[in-house]
Amino acid sequence: METIVYYGPEQLGLENREIPVPGPHEVLIRVEAVGICGSELEGYLGHSSVRIPPLVMGHEFCGIIAALGAGAAPAHTGIGDKVVVNPLIACGQCDRCIAGNPNICRSRQIVGIHRPGAFADYAVVPARSVHVIAQHVDSALASLAEPLAVCIHALRLGCQSFDDLIIFGAGPIGLLTLQAALLMGAGRVLVVDRQETRLAYAAELGGIAVPPGQLMETCHRVFGEQGVDTVIDCVGVQATRAQSLQLVNAGGRIIMVGLGSNDTQLPMNELVRKEVAIIGSYTYSDADFKHAVQLLVSGKIKMTNWATRQPLSAAPEAFRQLTAGTSAWSKIILEPGTVSERIS
Repeated sequence: METIVYYGPEQLGLENREIPVPGPHEVLIRVEAVGICGSELEGYLGHSSVRIPPLVMGHEFCGIIAALGAGAAPAHTGIGDKVVVNPLIACGQCDRCIAGNPNICRSRQIVGIHRPGAFADYAVVPARSVHVIAQHVDSALASLAEPLAVCIHALRLGCQSFDDLIIFGAGPIGLLTLQAALLMGAGRVLVVDRQETRLAYAAELGGIAVPPGQLMETCHRVFGEQGVDTVIDCVGVQATRAQSLQLVNAGGRIIMVGLGSNDTQLPMNELVRKEVAIIGSYTYSDADFKHAVQLLVSGKIKMTNWATRQPLSAAPEAFRQLTAGTSAWSKIILEPGTVSERIS
């Protein structure tokens, strides 16, 4: 089978490998669509300590069950079923799992990081990780379940119904957070980004699109001098974290999703005096993932104009363009055996 292998910083290559065989309680998935995640771009650049080369990345994917391992629960899944894969594998036994927080399981694994992922024609995953969907659902759209679940988790941590909010970043996570927020009853949503094309996508999806240079003026005009109760930072760098604290209302919440940089300096006395809660948001719960699948299957999430699909072999060039900021697309979804095509 064809695979895309990460060999080290800025090194991706096409490699032919044997089709893997599913073990006990595993299934073999013929990959139909797999998205390129922002965290994988960081890994490609050598900024991820958990992605150890050589590695087949890819954790946002949809496909068809091609084979079942022993005891792989054929009662609810069978060969030929279309499925979306939850790549987060929790132990189910540690104190975090028992407390209902499998996303911070003490021994969690992620497909495409700790085991081969879906930048390949086939991938093996635990049977319990798959969610069956209807055959007519577009596989590229369904592959957004994992990043959408990240957004839903962040919103559940910090956003109340009818809340106004600010979202930093109009990349895929920001655009999905915007859509999920509006569907979950948010009020006015201001989206901040440096790229005009991304701001245009945010405006099309119902957000108030603002470049950084107009942020303070727009925030005060829309929300008032007091700021906004909820800020979601999908970028995670010094500037966005500092601006989040500057713009959040006293008693408000800043939800940290982006992992752009590790170290940040913040005026902590201001945080204390404003009694602001800073909350880290990492991946998702099983309920978040199921909710994401439901929203996608229902057709309520749009990816028109801001996403494209390309063949798996285009991955090296796609990574180069995305990391260089020269891609015309916010999201690139790879499809084994297909040609480049705009999603509409």
